[in-house]
Amino acid sequence: MARFKRYFQPEDWVFLTLVTGNRQPWLRDPESKRHLLRCMRELKRDRPFRHLAHVILDDHLHWMLVANQGYDVPTLVSSLKRRVAFERRRRGLSWGGLWRPRYYDHILRDDRDFHIHLDYVHYNPVRHGYVAMARQYRWSSFHAWVARGAYESCWGAREPPTIGGLDLE
Repeated sequence: MARFKRYFQPEDWVFLTLVTGNRQPWLRDPESKRHLLRCMRELKRDRPFRHLAHVILDDHLHWMLVANQGYDVPTLVSSLKRRVAFERRRRGLSWGGLWRPRYYDHILRDDRDFHIHLDYVHYNPVRHGYVAMARQYRWSSFHAWVARGAYESCWGAREPPTIGGLDLE
């Protein structure tokens, strides 16, 4: 298997896509989604980073973050995957092959790139047919961004022009 070098600088703003092994929808049930969010909060407590946005679907996670000095992105990703597997094993659930070994990453270049990816994250449940509007989906950071004033609560009924066919799965 090829070894990929990832070149992140401290404080890079990063968009990530983590896909489940064989696209198995083990994140389908709400308890698995709650469990993943809990693992993300614990990781943030133990290895500080800035959480920008997320959406959890049945077979993948989109996550935007800024890694702090001393905690690079690959370490954060592998730590999250290990935490999820460990907790699932502790709870007597299957834990092998939960995630694809690799993940997609993109360093956000500027404000425009950030907003394109933020829209992509929050529109993703609509795009996949889970809901008709972004606000109807519970498992994303959309509501936090509405509270910050970045979105109207009615946003996301139609594909935003910013993402125009962008596919980051």
